[in-house]
Amino acid sequence: MPKISVLMNCYNGEKYLKEAIDSVFVQTFTDWEIVFIDNCSIDNSAKIAKNYGDKIKYYKTEENIPLGGARNFGLNYCKGDYISFLDTDDIWLPEMLEEQLKAIESNNYALAYAGQVEININGDKIGEIIPIFKEGYIFDRLLLQFDIPIVSTILRKSALAKSKLNFDKNVSASEEYCLFLQLSIDNKFIVIPKALVKYRIHENALTNKTISKWADERRYTLNKIIEENEGIEEKFNTQFKEAFARAAYYDAQYLASINEKFKAFKVLSKYAFLDKKYFILSLILLFPSFVWKKIQQIKYGRKI
Repeated sequence: MPKISVLMNCYNGEKYLKEAIDSVFVQTFTDWEIVFIDNCSIDNSAKIAKNYGDKIKYYKTEENIPLGGARNFGLNYCKGDYISFLDTDDIWLPEMLEEQLKAIESNNYALAYAGQVEININGDKIGEIIPIFKEGYIFDRLLLQFDIPIVSTILRKSALAKSKLNFDKNVSASEEYCLFLQLSIDNKFIVIPKALVKYRIHENALTNKTISKWADERRYTLNKIIEENEGIEEKFNTQFKEAFARAAYYDAQYLASINEKFKAFKVLSKYAFLDKKYFILSLILLFPSFVWKKIQQIKYGRKI
């Protein structure tokens, strides 16, 4: 059995796919398999994946399904003790798996994650994000600032089974937020304080296409946690307020992106006195639209 299963979900990912797969083959840690899930691609993705031989286990869904369901489909075929996730337009640095494994096995951690270098369509560096937390039970901190890029994670499969958790099939834009936040309630995480992946930012990225779902899926996750964990909202009252406020911010992002900035102001201004950042953002929505859009572009490195 391989030590690590690398789960790749693919839908029409041919443009950057070879670069992504090659970054696994040059890893300093070599006891791995790639579980490649073809989510009914109609481009050359399948042909590219199959060219790599037995190290890649190729499976195809019967129909195109949301990403949460596709990741679950892939988990069924992962034989490793640990699971890492690589999307088809991203790249791992060569020491990624070695560093992950060292971190997660240093204690009984359920998940380890690292930072990321942000790159553009040409592979040029445009930014870097290093996680701010350290280790332990960090559920409360993740409510305030969820900073786990799925492409930088390694997950202990036994912890997932013990927690009886999986990717939620109802979530298609923030499936990692839903799963990892639930997992962090009763499990210890560890952070690797360095960038180990290259995360590609481009207009056709799935993240950029799903902005309309960010807010609703965040509220769905938070309400699910509250319903299934009695007393947790009272225990982490301040943190939950911030998490719901962030959902309103995502609402405002989407509404502003479709030129409904006054509706965006109405949604976000409800939280104007929760934190000064929401007060400032609400005021910005009263300025000409290009001001808000420019700020969002600077923040995310792409048009929103």
